[in-house]
Amino acid sequence: MIPDGTLQVESLTRRERQMADAVSRGLRNRQIAVEFGISEETVKKHLATIYGKLAINGRVQLAVHVWKGGVQSDMRAA
Repeated sequence: MIPDGTLQVESLTRRERQMADAVSRGLRNRQIAVEFGISEETVKKHLATIYGKLAINGRVQLAVHVWKGGVQSDMRAA
């Protein structure tokens, strides 16, 4: 469960918002890496940072948060 009051969405960078969007679309780390032209390790680091900032425990909670509108999901790669 996502704790109330701990969601610091404003603290996410543009790239972190893009990663969150990709997770909400069901992409795996490897697919995200290819889409954004970064390493899989970089994707993992971004996700770990996102989880910490939003006080969540993983991909499912992140996806639910995006679906509920907690993260702007219109920031796809250019």
